[in-house]
Amino acid sequence: MNKHNPKFDFRSLKARVNIGSVLFAYGLDAGLQRKKHLLHGPCPLHRGDNPTAFRVDLARGLWRCFTACGGGDTVELVRRIENCSYAQAARKMLLLAQGPTPSEYQAATFSIDNSKDRVFSPFTKRVPLNPRIPFLQENKKISVEIARRFDAGVTDRSPFLRGTVAVRLHDLYGKPLGYCGRRLEPEQIARWGKWRFPKNYPKKETLFNAHRAISSRKNGIVVVECPWAAMRFTQAGVANAVALLGTTVSKAQVAWLSKAPTVLLMLDGDPAGQKAAPNIAMALRGSARVVFHHLSNGMEPEDLSDRQLSRITQMHLFSF
Repeated sequence: MNKHNPKFDFRSLKARVNIGSVLFAYGLDAGLQRKKHLLHGPCPLHRGDNPTAFRVDLARGLWRCFTACGGGDTVELVRRIENCSYAQAARKMLLLAQGPTPSEYQAATFSIDNSKDRVFSPFTKRVPLNPRIPFLQENKKISVEIARRFDAGVTDRSPFLRGTVAVRLHDLYGKPLGYCGRRLEPEQIARWGKWRFPKNYPKKETLFNAHRAISSRKNGIVVVECPWAAMRFTQAGVANAVALLGTTVSKAQVAWLSKAPTVLLMLDGDPAGQKAAPNIAMALRGSARVVFHHLSNGMEPEDLSDRQLSRITQMHLFSF
C-alpha cells in the first residue's frame, strides 16, 4: 500500500515524471546551477536569495530548502508548489506525464523560422519585480499576492522593461520565455502601442497562464485577451483562464483549447474584441462548445468584481 494514498501508484508516477521535469514544467529551474546530478541555488518556492538554500538530487528524486520550505520527494514538491492534496498532486503529475519532454517541445516550438533575424531566444532568468503599484492594485484591482504569484510588477533593473508594468511569460508547459511590459505613458502608447514583447516572441505558439490552467482544462476554459484579466479570474478563484495576448487565435492555440469541453469567450467590449469573438468561435467550431459573455462597450473583464467573474464562470461552465 502506498504511504501517500492507496488509490494512486506514486512509485510509477515518479518514474514517469522525475523531479527535474517538475521543476522545468513550473519554470523553477531557471535560477539553479547544476553539477553532475545535483542542482543548487536560491529557493524558487519562497523566492529567496540565498544561493545555497535550495538543493535537488536528480538521481534520488529529492529536494530540500534549508531556509523555510522543508523538503521531500517529487510528490511533495508538487504538493508544495500547488498547495494541494496527494490526490490532486497525482492528477497534476499525470497531466505532466502526458506532455512532451522539454527537448521535444523546444525543438517543435522554437525552430519556427531558420532565418537568423526571426529566431526567438527565451530569457529564462527571473527579474525581481515590485508588485506594489497603483496600476495593478487600483486600476486592475489585482492584489499584491496575485501579482507576486504571476511575477508582475515594475523594475529599474531591466532597460527593456523600464517604464512598463511587466509580467512573466511561459510556454504551454511552464518553461519561462521572458517578460512582456505594458506601457503606461500615453505618448509611448500612441507611438508603439500598449504592449512591448521580446523580439520574435512566438505569440501564436503560447497562451498566457496555460501551464497553470491545464490541470483544470477538463472543466472548461475561459479565454480573455490580456494577462490582467487572467490574473483577475485567478484571484476570483477561477483557475482555468488563459489569455490570447491579442484578438486572434492560431492553429496551435486552437489545438490546446480544443481539449476543453467548453470554451467561454470573454473578450474586451471594444470594437476589436467584439469583432474577434465570432472569428475565434468559428475557428473552434467542431472542436469545443463555445459560449460568449459579451461585455458592455469599453469594458474589460478586470472592470468586474471578483464575485461577478466567479458567477459568470459558474453560469457558463457550471464548474471549475
